[in-house]
Amino acid sequence: MKCVGEDLGVLEGITPLAEGSSPVDVKHNAGEVILLDFWATWCPPCQPPMQHNQDMLAKRKDWEGKVRIIGCSGDQTAAVVRAHVDKKGWTSVEHYWRGSSKCNEEFGVRGIPHVALIDTHGKIVFKGHPNSRPDLEKDIDDLLAGETITGKGTQAPEGKKEETEAEAKELTPEKFATISKHFLDGCEKLEGVKE
Repeated sequence: MKCVGEDLGVLEGITPLAEGSSPVDVKHNAGEVILLDFWATWCPPCQPPMQHNQDMLAKRKDWEGKVRIIGCSGDQTAAVVRAHVDKKGWTSVEHYWRGSSKCNEEFGVRGIPHVALIDTHGKIVFKGHPNSRPDLEKDIDDLLAGETITGKGTQAPEGKKEETEAEAKELTPEKFATISKHFLDGCEKLEGVKE
């Protein structure tokens, strides 16, 4: 999972919304700031942040060529996202459909909305809920100026990454296999015990 302090790398296999588009890889360009927003059309809490993204881009013409706001939707089809974006007029945001891409897993997205801020050097400097950042516009300006942002979600993990409570409760195929193995091993030992 990509953590704060690591390079963005490449967002592999996400699909632009234009009809008939094939999946593409999206990379950071030196000197630009990226706000990556994981969202969906069916998610009520995702709508105000996406409107805010559109409003920031409409207001801040000086960001052109320096700031990219990328929406990565988890909807079932690109057509659903395209219709929603067109209806809302959110056309200044660079929209993609996740499709079969593994980007949600790579960014540890457990719920949406979930955003990541990437600085001018391509480093992840924040991950979390957009409401955790009271002034994203200022954050972006600070990053463009080469400054560091601080606060919740901006700390790189120390040492071995510890599981969050939500991750610990999630039953992944790997955890299921481990639990099953321990259970079966325990059953084999009990078969040899006589009362």
